[in-house]
Amino acid sequence: MKIRRPSESTIKMLQMIALGVLIVGIGATPSPRSLSRIFRGLRMKDTKKNRKWIKRRLYALHEQKYVSVHDENYSLSEIGQRLIEENKLWSLSIPKPEKWDGQWHVVVFDIPKQKAHVRISFVRMLQNLGFVYYQRSVWIHRHPCEDEVREIALFHDILPFVSFIKAVHVDGSHILRKHFEDS
Repeated sequence: MKIRRPSESTIKMLQMIALGVLIVGIGATPSPRSLSRIFRGLRMKDTKKNRKWIKRRLYALHEQKYVSVHDENYSLSEIGQRLIEENKLWSLSIPKPEKWDGQWHVVVFDIPKQKAHVRISFVRMLQNLGFVYYQRSVWIHRHPCEDEVREIALFHDILPFVSFIKAVHVDGSHILRKHFEDS
């Protein structure tokens, strides 16, 4: 079963729920104050069509088990909270120092079979950070990145299976240098 990443508007609505902006029950009409916050947060105009869309979206979030409703209040479920945390990881970036220190930062991992389902997501996040594939389970970056990778590995619960290496020389470094200079 392929799981789609939620849209940006879904993530924004979940973030608003996490902040307590949305206080309304399923089937109830959101207060004008809540609606104006939602419209501002989503950069939408207050129209009948958009009001209907928001109500449908809130219902869908509840059906997808991203949110739960208690006493007319929305709160994030564990699934919704995890989705928000994962979204934060996708927005991570590696700070680029003014001058390269001459060291290659290598991430090596050996994820066990029982955790194999997180491998693709972990690799995609490394790619998103700008890592370059070197060999199976070996990825290289030009700048210090241990904190960012640790955060991703912790999220996926695979930190014990991830190792970090700093190297002055790597075979094929001329190709790596060219890649990082171009990007």
